[in-house]
Amino acid sequence: MYLWLILTIAFWGQSNVLTVDVPSLEYRITDNKLLTKNGQYLNTPGVPKLPCRKLTIALPPGTVLESVQFYGTRNELETLEIAPTEPMLPLIDKKDIISRTWGMCKNRKDKIYSSDLFYPETYGKVVSRGGLRKYTLIDVVCYPFAYKPVSKRLYYTPFIRIEVHYRMIEPESKRAKIWQRLMDDVTFDEIAKEVIYNWEDAQTWYQTDKPKQANGYTIIIPSSLESSVDNLVTWRQSLGYNVNIVTKEYIESNVAGNDLEQKIRNYLRENMVDIEYVLLVGFVTDMPMRQIVPFNNDPDSPYDDPIFSPIPSDLYYAELTDPDSLSWNSDRDEYYGEVFNQNFELYGDDNPDYYADVHLGRIPFSTKSIIEDICEKTITFDSNTDLVYKTAALLAGGVYYFENENHGGNPRNDGADYMEQLMNDSVIDRSVAVYLYDKTGLSPCSYSCTDSLTRNNMISYCQNKGIMYECHHGTHDKYARRIWAWDDGDSIPESNEIQCPTCLHQSDVYQLDNDYPATTFLRSCLCGKSEITGLGAQLLHHGSSVVISSSRVTWMSSLDPGGMPYHFFDRLMKDTTLSNGIIGKAYDLARNDFMDATGSWLPAYHYNLFGDPALKQLGRYIGIEEVQTEPTFSPISIYPNPFIHTTAIRYSLNENRNDLLLTIYDLSGRLIETIESNTIGKNLKSGIYFLKIEGYKPVKLVKLK
Repeated sequence: MYLWLILTIAFWGQSNVLTVDVPSLEYRITDNKLLTKNGQYLNTPGVPKLPCRKLTIALPPGTVLESVQFYGTRNELETLEIAPTEPMLPLIDKKDIISRTWGMCKNRKDKIYSSDLFYPETYGKVVSRGGLRKYTLIDVVCYPFAYKPVSKRLYYTPFIRIEVHYRMIEPESKRAKIWQRLMDDVTFDEIAKEVIYNWEDAQTWYQTDKPKQANGYTIIIPSSLESSVDNLVTWRQSLGYNVNIVTKEYIESNVAGNDLEQKIRNYLRENMVDIEYVLLVGFVTDMPMRQIVPFNNDPDSPYDDPIFSPIPSDLYYAELTDPDSLSWNSDRDEYYGEVFNQNFELYGDDNPDYYADVHLGRIPFSTKSIIEDICEKTITFDSNTDLVYKTAALLAGGVYYFENENHGGNPRNDGADYMEQLMNDSVIDRSVAVYLYDKTGLSPCSYSCTDSLTRNNMISYCQNKGIMYECHHGTHDKYARRIWAWDDGDSIPESNEIQCPTCLHQSDVYQLDNDYPATTFLRSCLCGKSEITGLGAQLLHHGSSVVISSSRVTWMSSLDPGGMPYHFFDRLMKDTTLSNGIIGKAYDLARNDFMDATGSWLPAYHYNLFGDPALKQLGRYIGIEEVQTEPTFSPISIYPNPFIHTTAIRYSLNENRNDLLLTIYDLSGRLIETIESNTIGKNLKSGIYFLKIEGYKPVKLVKLK
């Protein structure tokens, strides 16, 4: 058995460089098309649709990013027709908005395609900076392909080198102290292992001798409602959670911040080391959401319409890496979360990241009896182990747009496609699913289905379903299907020929099955509008265990049409290795997956989780068994670390041992010294070193399975 420790010799404030070498994508050109293996795309409308590589790179603990440079050499391949990237589409029934969206894309396309300059000009760019709990991260995109639109010449870069310049922060700074409290935290290590490209580097920098798994479950609630969650508190405590109730009034009086939103976030940042789950309780007038402005200095978006922006978002409370002044509002104006310019390009004024540092949900009510009802239903659902019920799904897919609707030249967009995708990929088991598609009017859905999509069928088929997912056009109180009811003879669907009958209204929720509620994803616009107790909130009260819904207009990326709903159900029902069947974990992993695929922030902002983030859809509770393993070193410390002159290594064993070997290696793996006495004799240069402590006898250790 052996244990690695890290010795870091550094000078505070000194600039350091991390070099990351990125092999390019495998590709082939077939039938005048560029095809790659595992290529990703950024959803920048109108620019050449070229595959790229998006990477999450870890930096040493608590460092500050200074600059990033990308280097490579372009080789000309051949002439090729590269189509422009399609725009993100708002899933809203407004022909003027759709026309403006395509118009913005065309304007950008005309500008780019009239030039013969390289697109993109650089070999890469930074798209996000921040962290995942203790891990300091940056997200970058590398561009292995470039294109000259006029001459249609394609270029390839087989190898890209990234140089990341960073500096160490003062150990007495507030930012450093927050990281120091997290240095032993391993709560999100499995997620970090999945997302971090240079994981081997991260392992050496973030190795801990006293690993700590947070099991904190924090409820933030107005004091007048505190007793309404008593039963939920008892339940979570019975499962081993360390439950902490914090009143809104306490935070208002005792935590620094410019407003209540910032005070809540600052409280969570200060206490993150002990928290894994957060439940906010209260209507937005009592427990506000942060109003996010995604477009630089443009509060109502390029569409001049408040149904698009600002976006009420709880992601602000879940992403806790840096203070607002370095992240959510780094330009320190009155707008938070600016990530886009007016062309949907990722040149934002602010620097948030999308990695949740806690799993967070909310109960959006301030009525005591309703909160109590939701808590009781939460406990019932959480304790239900009937997999037949919990895997049964109701899938309802309406038509978003008909082909060439209003002479727009657009393709058909049918919600049934996204339901079929889930079942074809075995995310949802078709044999236990009910799927409803639109079978009425002109141009009905071509897929076979369980039954036609109607309001009555939507209600009657919801019984005993553990999953519900819908795709329609929506408002705060309903979602509706679209029927091409008649045609004036031109064979083109036009607004005056289309009818929109309601498919589910908030007044219908009391007819739904509240004894067997569903984990619900609403993809329709505005169903989670926070200023009104709308359909999403009403479903949480009656008919659903949790609800994920949109606080503003819902967006879809052509690069990932299934979007966050697909990734959510995939993480919750199929690939449960990291989610463990827990809804809040699956939701946060889905956001990571979607952002990796598209870089499209709008869905990351507008979807919010109503309900308990620790709720379990599938699986069983972990047990404990005794296994044989090798000696444990506890505790072990290197202090100070990083150090300038000398440091002390202290350790103890669970039994008396003499058969230990201590060796020091540099970053290349070269042996520097074997330690045979109480001191290290060599003079080491500034850098990072690894200390290996080896032992041999097996001892007993408790292991979770």
